[in-house]
Amino acid sequence: VYPEGAPIHSSYPGGAAIIAAVTATLLKAFYDESLVIPNPVQPDPSDPTRLVPYQGPPLTVGGELNKFALNYGSGRTAAGIHWRSDAAAAYAQGEALVISLLREQKQTFREPFEGFAFTGFDGRRIVI
Repeated sequence: VYPEGAPIHSSYPGGAAIIAAVTATLLKAFYDESLVIPNPVQPDPSDPTRLVPYQGPPLTVGGELNKFALNYGSGRTAAGIHWRSDAAAAYAQGEALVISLLREQKQTFREPFEGFAFTGFDGRRIVI
């Protein structure tokens, strides 16, 4: 945890969480986010230097990208740099930036293109 008053920049919205949201959203727009990750592994609880097969619900590309962005913002909240509301605003702002960028870029494509489609952080389907 950082000392009170550090860092000395505004907290709202979380800039690093915006970058994480932009990165995750762009990747979800360009790749099949429903793709199930084959043969995932996890650290062995009895020996963390070994990997063992993951036992749990299927892991998808979209789900893992969402976890990446959300964990990034949550970590900065836990460190005392930001509030939860800073991260929530950052996810919305990062996603909105990507939507705007993709709408603009779609108009410049010379080849036939059906558009982009992905699931937003709030679970709604976004089609551009």
